[in-house]
Amino acid sequence: MGATIFYESATELATLTNTFAVAGTPTDPTTVSLTVTTPTGASTTYTHAAGEITRTGAGGYTKDIASSEAGAWAYVWTGTGAASDTVAGTWTVFSAALAHLYCTAAELKNRVGVEDTEDDFEIQQAVETAAREIDDWCKRHFFRQAGTRVYAADSPYRCTVDDLVSVTSVRTDEAGDGAFETTWAGSDYQLRPVNATAGAVPRPYRQVWAVGGRTWPHHRAVLARAERVEVTGVFGWPAVPTNVKAAARILAAEQLKLKDAPFGVAGFGEFGAVRVRDNPIAVRLLRSYRRRPVLVA
Repeated sequence: MGATIFYESATELATLTNTFAVAGTPTDPTTVSLTVTTPTGASTTYTHAAGEITRTGAGGYTKDIASSEAGAWAYVWTGTGAASDTVAGTWTVFSAALAHLYCTAAELKNRVGVEDTEDDFEIQQAVETAAREIDDWCKRHFFRQAGTRVYAADSPYRCTVDDLVSVTSVRTDEAGDGAFETTWAGSDYQLRPVNATAGAVPRPYRQVWAVGGRTWPHHRAVLARAERVEVTGVFGWPAVPTNVKAAARILAAEQLKLKDAPFGVAGFGEFGAVRVRDNPIAVRLLRSYRRRPVLVA
């Protein structure tokens, strides 16, 4: 049986199968067990005797495993008795919901003219590598991500934040002790630039301003925390810009080619390095989307 099973989503089931045999003839072992190890190292053993593994025929056994964690999973089939054998394998679950990618595996396959599934692992890795390289070079991410982040205000009135699509709540830590005890009303702050989403390419908000007589906690005592503004909302961009998608396809195609390059540049990813700065077309497409990072705790 194959040692690698490929799945694109952490919501999918990995179907693990094995056929035990003696001299090429499928034969049932006395006992059958399957040990599965998650990417974080947690192991679970299933047995046929306990009804946790399905027998499909002479020597054949199968088990569906929910791929609930991203990363490399491992498994070991063990048979004892007449058909004693041990068979190990792995499968990979990719972290990316498609929302975290800037081009899809299908788009890359279309670009490079691949119609079969033999290179699916490398193709998925290439689109992920391209997306994360774009994030790294641009110092921002373009996918949406709900969460809570804390910031140090630039002044009593202005607080620069990561790219922000929408806000659920704003709270402040008045005492600098890490307890965000003051909740601000929507009328107490304003997201800027005011018309960020009005252009041909909708852009995120980058600042939260205190208005209506309110001010951000800004006194930085020696033993007090500087990050006194807490923002809960959706971070990222309203939509992935077309230029970013185009750059992702270019970089992913380059990354895929490296798997066949015997002297590819080592040091980034499994097959080598593909960097935005090395591709003038990608640089041109992404230059206007690059920003400096902001202070986040």
